[in-house]
Amino acid sequence: MWRESRWATLLLLGSLAVASAQFNKAREHTSHHVTRLRHSRHLQGNTPNIYTASFAGTSPKLAVKDNHKPLFTECLTYRPTVQEEQPQGTYVFTVHAEDRDPPEMGGTVTYKFVSTPGEKERFHVDPETGRITTADVFDRDEPSREKEAYITVRASDNGQPQLDDACTIKIVIEDINDNQPVFDKVSYSESVPQDLPSGREVMRISATDIDDGNNSIVHYSLDTNSPDQAYFYIDPDNGVIFLNKTIDKVPGYKFKLSAIVKDMGDPPQQSSITLDIQVVESNKKSPSFIEVPDGPIRLKENYADFNAHIATVRAVSNIPEEKKVLFELVMGQTEQTNKWHTFVLESEADTAYIKLGNHLDFEKITDYTLTVRVQNNYNLAAETIIQIEVEDVNDNIPIFSEVRSGSVLENEPPGTPVMQVRAFDADGTSANNQVTYELADPSDPFSIDSITGNITTLKEFDREEQTYYNIKIIATDNSESALIPGKHNSGQQVFRIEIADKNDNPPHFTQDTYIAESIAENANINVLVTQVATVDKDSASNVSFSIVAGNTYDAFVISPITGEIRVNNKLDYENITSYSLDVRAFDGLYEDYAKVIINIENLNDNPPIFVANYSKTIEEEKLYEGCMVKVEAYDPDIKDRNAPQNIHYSLVKHEQKEFLKIDDDGCLRLTKPLDRDPPTGYSTWQVLIVAADQGGKLGSDSLRSTTEVILQLTDINDNAPFLTNTEPVIWYENEPPGEVVTLTAKDYDSKENGPPFTFALNDSASSLDIRSKFQIQGNKLWTLVSFDREERKEYRIPVAITDSGTPRMTGVSILHVVIGDKNDNPMASGHSNIFVYNYRTEMYFSEIYSWRYYGEAPDTEIGRVYVLDPDDWDLPDKRFMWLPSYEQRSPYFDVHSNTGMITMKTGTPNGTYMLKFNVTEQNEPIVPFHWVEATVNVTIKEIPEEAVDKSGSIRFINVTAEEFIVDEGDGSSKKDKLHHRLAKLYNTSLDNVDVFTVFNKPTVKDAFLDVRFSAHGSPYYPPEKLDSMVTTIQEELEKELNARIYMINIDECMVEKVECEDSCRNVLMKNNVPLSVYTNTSSFVGVSARVEPECTCEVESRIVCLNGGTPFADKCECPEGLTGPRCEQTSIGFHGDGWAMYPPPPACHEGHMTLTVTSHTSNSLVFYLGPLKYNPLLDVQDFLSLELVDGYPILLVNYGSGTTRLNNSVVHVADGKPHLIEIVLMKSSIEMFVDRCKLSTCMSLAAPIAPREILNVNGPLQLGGATIDFRHLAHQFGWQHIPTNQHFVGCISNFTYNDYYYNLGEPSVHRKADPGCQLSVSTAVTFGIDTNFLVAILVCIAILVILLLAVVVHRRRADAWAEKELDDIRENIIAYEDEGGGEGDAGYDLHVLRQMYDGPPPDQDGTFMNAPGVVGATPDISGFLDDKKSLLDRDPDINPYDDVRHYAYEGDGNTSGSLSSLASCTDDGDLKFNYLSTFGPRFRKLADMYGESDDERAPHEESWC
Repeated sequence: MWRESRWATLLLLGSLAVASAQFNKAREHTSHHVTRLRHSRHLQGNTPNIYTASFAGTSPKLAVKDNHKPLFTECLTYRPTVQEEQPQGTYVFTVHAEDRDPPEMGGTVTYKFVSTPGEKERFHVDPETGRITTADVFDRDEPSREKEAYITVRASDNGQPQLDDACTIKIVIEDINDNQPVFDKVSYSESVPQDLPSGREVMRISATDIDDGNNSIVHYSLDTNSPDQAYFYIDPDNGVIFLNKTIDKVPGYKFKLSAIVKDMGDPPQQSSITLDIQVVESNKKSPSFIEVPDGPIRLKENYADFNAHIATVRAVSNIPEEKKVLFELVMGQTEQTNKWHTFVLESEADTAYIKLGNHLDFEKITDYTLTVRVQNNYNLAAETIIQIEVEDVNDNIPIFSEVRSGSVLENEPPGTPVMQVRAFDADGTSANNQVTYELADPSDPFSIDSITGNITTLKEFDREEQTYYNIKIIATDNSESALIPGKHNSGQQVFRIEIADKNDNPPHFTQDTYIAESIAENANINVLVTQVATVDKDSASNVSFSIVAGNTYDAFVISPITGEIRVNNKLDYENITSYSLDVRAFDGLYEDYAKVIINIENLNDNPPIFVANYSKTIEEEKLYEGCMVKVEAYDPDIKDRNAPQNIHYSLVKHEQKEFLKIDDDGCLRLTKPLDRDPPTGYSTWQVLIVAADQGGKLGSDSLRSTTEVILQLTDINDNAPFLTNTEPVIWYENEPPGEVVTLTAKDYDSKENGPPFTFALNDSASSLDIRSKFQIQGNKLWTLVSFDREERKEYRIPVAITDSGTPRMTGVSILHVVIGDKNDNPMASGHSNIFVYNYRTEMYFSEIYSWRYYGEAPDTEIGRVYVLDPDDWDLPDKRFMWLPSYEQRSPYFDVHSNTGMITMKTGTPNGTYMLKFNVTEQNEPIVPFHWVEATVNVTIKEIPEEAVDKSGSIRFINVTAEEFIVDEGDGSSKKDKLHHRLAKLYNTSLDNVDVFTVFNKPTVKDAFLDVRFSAHGSPYYPPEKLDSMVTTIQEELEKELNARIYMINIDECMVEKVECEDSCRNVLMKNNVPLSVYTNTSSFVGVSARVEPECTCEVESRIVCLNGGTPFADKCECPEGLTGPRCEQTSIGFHGDGWAMYPPPPACHEGHMTLTVTSHTSNSLVFYLGPLKYNPLLDVQDFLSLELVDGYPILLVNYGSGTTRLNNSVVHVADGKPHLIEIVLMKSSIEMFVDRCKLSTCMSLAAPIAPREILNVNGPLQLGGATIDFRHLAHQFGWQHIPTNQHFVGCISNFTYNDYYYNLGEPSVHRKADPGCQLSVSTAVTFGIDTNFLVAILVCIAILVILLLAVVVHRRRADAWAEKELDDIRENIIAYEDEGGGEGDAGYDLHVLRQMYDGPPPDQDGTFMNAPGVVGATPDISGFLDDKKSLLDRDPDINPYDDVRHYAYEGDGNTSGSLSSLASCTDDGDLKFNYLSTFGPRFRKLADMYGESDDERAPHEESWC
């Protein structure tokens, strides 16, 4: 006790001395700060614990010198149990370890299990409370036999170093009654003599319960509900069944009994089984045992003599003439009843022997119940029970638990606990499983308790002398080993005991002063400034850092663990330029101090400040000289206000730059007079001015602020008044003179220059026509005469309005007066025409537009019945009826009896219909009742969806739909003229051209008329072909129609940022509700199809496989040679005089274009995307082109503001090899890469010319060449860079735009193109061979070719002649050449059917967009047949591919194995093949063999063959 007290006192004094020295250092270090540090130490009692108060107002923190380890004080007393089959989370018990340290300084204990890697956790321990619950479900019974479980819990503290203790605990798994008793047999059958006396044994039953204790004890009983139960009774303990009364049943009778076995558990479990007992003759006796073991047989578990007799039984048959008996060792249903043949039986005559059949294990099964059955020739049997008990032997070696290490603090006195080791012996009895412990080396400085395994120290340790010890522990059991005779079983394990460190050295900073330079004043919160560090000889020291002084406004924070100093609050150079921090390091007992200097860097973080608010009153429409207003701002970052502030001023509103400008002196000037009055002017102009420091240079350092200048405009009388009456004004005919309307007017000037107004007829009014019929008195318009609408229907009266301003201004407005109609004229017969396009959708896919609708036109109003009548407002006086009667009306139309509107019903077929009506009219007394006949000619034409999807389009300006369809006096309308002109342009009939959509599209500025049309020869022509050809005749068409064309190929995305801010794509919206245009004598009902903008580029569409591909999951399975994701033909070749057109891509804010170029020429146009013609009505000149100049790629890009040129002078691509070219189009940059080279030397980068940001084009994409003269087009548009007109020679493949693959093999229109690059490109190669030698070689080759052709022609003629004589009922592919192949689709080249036509149409010159030789208007029979074939290919009900069998065999798919099998049936009905005669002459031989006779055959029957 005295020694411990002295030790504590010395340690305390030493600690105080060290701490005092540290305090003096801190006081010296911080003496220059305004805030001084206060430090104190407090002692409590005689304990060696020292409490230290922190600096600068921080809360006191406890420092502990001695770290005590946690101890399980009740480890040996834990006896936990848990019942089997309990759910996870079941509470077991709670462990607890004591630690004498304070909680915050090592006294907080956490718990966890010690386990081997990969071991399944079967329990869970709460790390804070030590509460242990189950993490698995246990089963104590067979086959698991989980009777106990061992866990090792480690308790660890939070001290430095961390110390711990371990405790190994056995958890007993308690049994519950969860198993029913099981009989040792599946069924019981026995025989009983008829004369067996009462009380004698009849049979024996046995059952086993694998539960434990009372749960395994069973009792037997007979079911009282059994009809034969009264004849027997059963011993409840051993299951022996006795005869209860004399048998009165005849031999052969079977007693039916049911036995029940029930265990003694709570609640009890039971099972039942059926017993069959058969009555036999009285003279038949069952066998009987004459020798059985007297008591249980005891075997040691290591007994292994498999030949020795364990038990012997003898029996007699009780049949005098037959002594043979049959023994059987009954196999039970549990291991205790020999389920796994642990024992076997051998018999000899009347004796049977029990032998060992498997190894015994006491730890698994302690006893066995064997049932031996003997049977004689009467099939009567007897049974006996043999009990075998297994005795435990010492055959298990003690095994240590998982704990392999422990620890003890240095300088602890001898006897200090270190750890507890535990070893377990798996033997089943205490005679063999008690373990004692000893050290293998008695010289180790530790001792161990032989019973508990607790290890304690024998001396004080010094960690600096030795950090750990390895000691070997031997665990020995308490009896002689069955494994090693003469010795005890023992196990050993080496344990590592670490000597833990104590805190007895102070920490030291690595530097006295840390300096952090140039910390930006706008540094983000939590940004790292610097890091301080310490060194400490103690490994147990846990040094914490803190800032104790100099941290003004808490500008910084230090991590107590890492020493990182970070920004904590906003810094401001204008407030504090440098910080000097005092930093403390404290390890719980000792401390050290260092200084940290942080210098702040000045940044431009303050925007300019305007010195005042500004306003000015000026006169409108006046241009002022000099500064109208002078604004001033300064930069707060510049301390000297008199120094140059370097401020740049600019206007914010772009639209005001037309009128105002400001210089860097702040002088705001007028460049154009300002307008005060509506609709474009304002009485108050707010001018926003931005001031940018650092000269306004672009970059993150330039800061900006805004102010407003208010300009108040005074009014001058510069606007004339105008009428505001609602028009038209209606004055009915036949009315006497009177007041028509009160005139109202408005003036945009102020009230001083506005009303009151004076009104008068303007001098421009016709004196006879206007002044004689109208007059103005004050503000009233009066009529002077009565009017007749039939003479004139309307008047436009010029009214002069004068305001009251200075000077006075007069304006002239036209007042529209309509003479209202009164029914004062009888009608006459009339005739009108109505043309209707009936739109029907079909299963057709369009690559141009992605929206599709289904259905047909609903009931549709198509026009009114027309009669000739000078009156036109008299519809209420008319009635319309069918002629000759309502019952005989047309089934496809209805007419409204009051309005005369004709309705076409859904499903009306194509055709021309003449409708007749009886029209009556009555307006007594002016118009008496009368009637006339009216006829209406209705023409209905069906138009498919394909025509709409592949339609061209024209947008006219300032033309209405009514003007477009009405007869212009020459017998035709503008629509008719367009129809005829298109048919002539495309060299096709009028029936093959449809102008099917006519609808008005009004806008704020202009009135547009959108017209859509289609044309076809065999298939429908693609839109690119239609639109591009119309472009060539635009001027002629405008002249012929007397209408101005605004746009060809209607594109709502043409003008940037009108419909969409960024990306824009056109979507064709189709509707089955028609668009109707009505006039008196003609009406037109067209298809509702209009283009709408969609502000996106990304479209998700269903998988559609092209070129005969087959959809499979989310991709296409393509025929050989088609490599695109949708089976596109991804390549096309050109030979120097061709081109191909494709649909243009959408206008995307980001476009990624890729293509592979294999070029054989150094100078050529690869592709062009842009306008085909200059359009003065549209301010759009966007284009994109890629060309080769001297073999290097040149890219020209024009977003509409000017052309940007990118060139790559590194990669030479005109070498006949494929090169990948990538083009990236973005708002702020344009990039071009060749062969994926992203290095600065081979990548091209440029910025587009502002302000336009997106490529907007509606012209087609042209590959390989162009159809236009670029020089002429560039002159009209003013392009600085001009694309070349030289055509491409080579192959272009894998053309994509934003991952969309172009189907290059099917261009919309082309000239001399080579889809698939099938034709090789010839290149001249010189080998240095003499010319004469080359000529000789060519002559030889020509002679060989001629000879070969002669042989081939001769053979073909001979084969053809022999084939005609061949008497073969099968026809092969050779014969199919005559008529196109077998029943499958023929894969022949349909282009041979096409009439080659390379010249222009008869009425055109030889040019198309200045490109001679285009195949434009020729009827395309090849395309028509290809299209129909592709429709069949896409039919899901037929094979998606062609097979050689379709060509080789007629009748492919027939179930008959051969033609001969047709006659192999025995049924006469099956032998009639009369229909063969209808198959044509090629089946004549088959018809003769199997069909009807010649006299039965109908004459001249021949099929389509």
